[in-house]
Amino acid sequence: MVLPDGPPISSVPHYPLDNPFEEENVLALLECEDYPCVNITEGELHQEMVNQNLFGLFEEFPSTPNVHTNHQFSVPTADGHENALSCEEIIKAAGDQYMHAWAEGGFNLNYSLAVPGLPGEEQNGIELSHLVLASAEMVSNQRYEEASRLLDQCKIFSSQLGNPIERLCYYFSGAIQERMGRQTCSETYKGKEITPDFANNYRSDYGKSEFSSLVALCTSVLPYGKMLQFTAVQAILDALRHERSIHVIDLGIRTGCQWTSLIQSLSLKHSSSSVKHLKITAVGVNSDDLEDSGTRLTEFAKAMAISFSFCSIKVSKLEEIKEDLFNVQAGEFVAVNAPTVFRTLLYDPTLLGNTVNVIRKLNPHILVSSEVEGQHNSPIFADRFVEVLFYYSAYFDCLEAVLPDRNDLKRVKFEEVCCGSQIRNMIACEGEDRRVRHVKMDIWRSFFKRAGFREKKFSYRAWYQARLLLKQYVNAESFTIEPNGSAMCVGWKGRSLHTLSVWACKKMHNR
Repeated sequence: MVLPDGPPISSVPHYPLDNPFEEENVLALLECEDYPCVNITEGELHQEMVNQNLFGLFEEFPSTPNVHTNHQFSVPTADGHENALSCEEIIKAAGDQYMHAWAEGGFNLNYSLAVPGLPGEEQNGIELSHLVLASAEMVSNQRYEEASRLLDQCKIFSSQLGNPIERLCYYFSGAIQERMGRQTCSETYKGKEITPDFANNYRSDYGKSEFSSLVALCTSVLPYGKMLQFTAVQAILDALRHERSIHVIDLGIRTGCQWTSLIQSLSLKHSSSSVKHLKITAVGVNSDDLEDSGTRLTEFAKAMAISFSFCSIKVSKLEEIKEDLFNVQAGEFVAVNAPTVFRTLLYDPTLLGNTVNVIRKLNPHILVSSEVEGQHNSPIFADRFVEVLFYYSAYFDCLEAVLPDRNDLKRVKFEEVCCGSQIRNMIACEGEDRRVRHVKMDIWRSFFKRAGFREKKFSYRAWYQARLLLKQYVNAESFTIEPNGSAMCVGWKGRSLHTLSVWACKKMHNR
């Protein structure tokens, strides 16, 4: 079904610059929707919901191949089948078939889902995906008995140890089951919270060493975190001129290993007389982590003969930061690093606005922000469900390629902690309970500009370094890096998954 033409439901509003942090302004900016391929009026949307067909946007979902054309399949399966459909292509095919089923008079499991020419594994994947779509549809329309029967089927055919589509559907069907339980006030889910801080939660449950092992696995096979971290360092280096005192404020330092490259570069780039001092202020929720990072960086700076100091700010949550905690001194070059932290505040626009306002008052020379590149914050469940489904289908394709052993327990745990928990929160929860929210770069760009920042370009050196780093990974040809305006997007086979951007205050003041 092709949605009729008409004015979009909403677009990015243009608010005046005088007070960008008013709650309604921030909320409108960060919960607006922008689907360029789906134009539908509010009246038509209501009719779609009345017709119990919320997933009409499958028909024109952007950047997904059409399996009914002559298509070169790409991702190999464990049994050596070289022409396997990717997880994303299977979802697209299932969506197409689902739309045909509705065109025939409504959902019916007896509707033929056969796609000519597909082998059994891909055909099974389409049928499983169809079950997941239908169960989400039934829960959306409060048809819980039918949803329960469909989810029982999903449990049989999905698996944490299966192929990518079986693993993906395992987590999505579980999230739909929980959504239904929350809507029906099931005792199983009553009062149950899903913490947004999955990493710290996992660490506390399984111990520091196992958590470190999981982080090491992630870094060794996936380039996203490493590329974003070290490109952020390069952007800071590119912004330096002849500053003698440098103050880096890291809002999510983790292990802090990325700053060793900054220390080393400063020791090579500048003479001891030109770089007087480097100070790193780290914000975190775990005192031991902050202390460990500080010790490692202090020892490394000493070995590199760089004057260095490390300050830690322990907070229970990011929104507790205040301007006077950072001890910014006159004459310091201030750089703020925000690695996927602003998204954690999207559930409350006031907190997000206040936090960014604190950063603006610090008057940084440069702000580096990395975020998930996904439109996963729509208040309309159907839109959000489809966006999240396609995003993670690409991620599970990527994991299949870089970690082909499907029985690898570390892979299973990584998918559970870093993918499954976030899927669960975005699909099962609403309101303040839905803490995992992502918006695309276009929305962040509008927000930061109205917050008093101007976007900066990455240097040729930063682009070259990022591309060079990607080449070091297995399946390097499938990782993609491309510009989004002045921002840098990295993804898998053309679907952007993460974005890095650089900002400066529009008006710099003397300190």
